[in-house]
Amino acid sequence: MEVELLAPGGSFESVIAAYNAGADAVYTGGLMFGARAGANNLTTEELIEALEYAHVHDRKLYLTVNTLLKDKEIETELYDYLLPLYENGLDAVIVQDIGVFKFIRDNFPLMHIHASTQMTIFGKDTVAFLKDLGASRIVTPREFSLKEIENIKNDTRLKDMEIESFVHGALCYCYSGQCFMSSYIGGRSGNRGRCAQPCRMEYDVLKDGKVLNPGNNKYVLSPKDICTLKILPEIIKSGVYSLKIEGRMKKTEYITGVVSIYRKYLDMYLNIPDKYNVDENDIKKLADLFNRNGFNESYYKQHNGRNMISLKKPEFRKENREFNQYLKEKYIGFTLKKNLNIKVTFIKEQPFTISTMVNGTEIIYEGNPVSKALNKPIDKETLLKQMKKTGNSDFDFTNIEIICDEDGFLPIGAINQARRDFLEKVRQYLISQYTRKSVENSNIQSDKNNANNKYIVDLCNKNTTKSVNINVLVSTKEQFKVSMNKDFVKRIYVESSDFSENKILEIIEEGHKADKEIYIAMPYVYRMADKNNFHRNYVKIIEKADGSLIRSFEEYLDLRKINMAKNCIFDYNVYTYNRIAKDFYLNFGGAQTTVPLELNHKEIEFRGLAGDEMIVYGYMPAMISAGCGLKTCNSCKSDNSTYEVVDKHRNRFVTKCVCRYCYNVMYNCKPLSLFKFSKEIISMTPDSVRFSFTTESGNITEQILNKAQQAFIYEKNIQEDDQSTRGHFKRGVL
Repeated sequence: MEVELLAPGGSFESVIAAYNAGADAVYTGGLMFGARAGANNLTTEELIEALEYAHVHDRKLYLTVNTLLKDKEIETELYDYLLPLYENGLDAVIVQDIGVFKFIRDNFPLMHIHASTQMTIFGKDTVAFLKDLGASRIVTPREFSLKEIENIKNDTRLKDMEIESFVHGALCYCYSGQCFMSSYIGGRSGNRGRCAQPCRMEYDVLKDGKVLNPGNNKYVLSPKDICTLKILPEIIKSGVYSLKIEGRMKKTEYITGVVSIYRKYLDMYLNIPDKYNVDENDIKKLADLFNRNGFNESYYKQHNGRNMISLKKPEFRKENREFNQYLKEKYIGFTLKKNLNIKVTFIKEQPFTISTMVNGTEIIYEGNPVSKALNKPIDKETLLKQMKKTGNSDFDFTNIEIICDEDGFLPIGAINQARRDFLEKVRQYLISQYTRKSVENSNIQSDKNNANNKYIVDLCNKNTTKSVNINVLVSTKEQFKVSMNKDFVKRIYVESSDFSENKILEIIEEGHKADKEIYIAMPYVYRMADKNNFHRNYVKIIEKADGSLIRSFEEYLDLRKINMAKNCIFDYNVYTYNRIAKDFYLNFGGAQTTVPLELNHKEIEFRGLAGDEMIVYGYMPAMISAGCGLKTCNSCKSDNSTYEVVDKHRNRFVTKCVCRYCYNVMYNCKPLSLFKFSKEIISMTPDSVRFSFTTESGNITEQILNKAQQAFIYEKNIQEDDQSTRGHFKRGVL
């Protein structure tokens, strides 16, 4: 196959209909671990039935296991969930969590693994790393340009790596895998498949107290849906193998409509590329199915822009009844037919035989012996009539060759049963080409039995007397000066995007004179152009710094390439939800990992906190986006501005423009503050706790660090106020 058309399936009906409409493959979710928990996801029995249907018709089915998993879920549920699907030939799993990736590779060695867009893969070094780890495909971030895809495809290490990219459907505002907005506001985590889509709500954009989006232009975080029909040839030429349609939450009519139209144009490109031309009527049909004030062509040719954002509430769409009725009649509620050429042998005193060639293999069914007719023989016309009755099976006969004695006989019932048995034999043969044998993993049962026991042992072995190091992240020189004056501060992370090279060099020198460790906090985004930018401006300072705070795996691999990956601390957004993920990053060379922000205290204890760093204060990023609120409001000045995004409850989300790398960081409206839990946190034996400063003044920084000393050194009780949040430390996420 030159190119794959990949469709969403949110229900069993929509999965089958997507194949009927022309999808080469479908991605769908089961009842667990998928990024669309709100879809009408398939049961294991439905998944197996869908797999069989796909394989009979030479199609593929991929399962979404693209959320972050907690230790107990991996140890007690994941193996049993995947085992019957693995045995029945599941074509691939789509994975976000590196711990899940390792678990599947170790326990299901023949399973193809697709690295989800939720992994936030920023460059070709990460792709090469994932390939070596066992991935057969990567799903690019929606923000990738055609040049970035070409850069991956042209890497000699990656010639046989499949690239999957979105070509139609909803567009997230935040980089996938880096969004906490829904999690912070209502405890519904996008990393766990339960995003409440707060980006689709109304917001004001404020700069210096002035509203920049007056009137009805309030949907500043809501991108238009993407439609790439007109640039489909360019996407394919860039190296994209799998053209992915978004929409597992959409109706079956939407899925079939989008798939059928993209099938039309993909076939046009593959068969007559020189005459590729898009009919505007087809664009209108797609818009009738769903759009948000029109379409955009995603980030393939532009980095961001006002034209990509909906701005206004989508208008009511009048149903295109004629098109919807056509889709229902043509694609929904029936099964495809696989065409076979068969040979029927009806010779006296020989078995009634039906045979066919399938994929180069001859399949022969032998029924009851044909007897001599006593009265009315079975003639060719009768045999032909009975053979054509394929009914609601998966097959039709294109050509039927009949070799028949003139005086042979079998009861009509026996002939019909032979036809049904033959078709089932062909069906089972096709399915058997995908099924796998697996060996029961005795270690899994042991893990299940020991999971709760290990939790109890870990709690009993906690060291309640261990001291904890206090580290600080600073974004201003004023915050740095306050931190420098605190003897109990051991390490200072310097937010690299907020300082010039010379300023950081000055900070390193000052810090070392005061016996402080100075680490460079790497950018949140590290794409192809960003990597070059960092090399030009900051790579010299890595040598002088004591270590680095890593925000993406691409950064770590890049530092390794230039022999500067010393004392690398993986930040909270390089996810270590479970022990497998934590051990993976430490064994791969990380000095420390940072505790994920969405685990509650019991889950953190179960995962293990020893040797880790835990963030206990700070305005935490809610979104990292290629989109820019100021540019959307025609106010971009490329000057590293700070502005506010304000919701209907008047919550203010301070947002930084990181113009050197052209991304925005939107911070939560309240700071995380875990002072009141200091004794409990210390008892969990982290190596260090971190206080993260963003826009705080010197005075506020002073107050926070004084409280830090009282809480985490003297273990005094500290009262919290309503102006801060305890995050997920107690409640966690589902």
